[in-house]
Amino acid sequence: MNILNEVFIEISEGSFGINTDIFETNIINLVIFVGAIFVFGSKSLSETLSARQQKVISSIQEAEDRLRQAEVRLVEAQKQLDQISMVEDSIKTEAQTAGTTLQTSILTQGKEEIERLTANAKVTISNTEVQVKRQILQQITALTIQRVTTQFNDLLKGNFEMQTRIIDRGINFVEMQVSSKGV
Repeated sequence: MNILNEVFIEISEGSFGINTDIFETNIINLVIFVGAIFVFGSKSLSETLSARQQKVISSIQEAEDRLRQAEVRLVEAQKQLDQISMVEDSIKTEAQTAGTTLQTSILTQGKEEIERLTANAKVTISNTEVQVKRQILQQITALTIQRVTTQFNDLLKGNFEMQTRIIDRGINFVEMQVSSKGV
């Protein structure tokens, strides 16, 4: 704040103004200094700026090259992705077809196996029925023969005369047969 007050005081007193004395103001020194900087510094500044410009240009070119390479890789990756998608679709289709074919094959084999087992079961049942019928018939026949034999023996034991008559009749029958053929 004090500095501003001093500046305003000097302006109001008239001490502020333009100094036209060249030597007092160091304009010549400033011109020489700026000229020297311009002459000597322009080459190095120009070289530095030129080198910087070349670096920037090469960096831009490298970035553009990398961009082109990335675009090429992107296009190649997109092509590979499309190919993979096509292969994936074909694999899915083949898997579905194979699954359907396998399912149909398994069902057909299952039906054939069931039909075969059913036919075998029918044949086994039929054979078993025939065997059971034969066994029953044999048992019935054996029991019938046993009963008839038992009844016949009972009849023969109790009635000796009847046995004699049956034997006589058998002998007479045989004699008749022999005499009818011999005459």
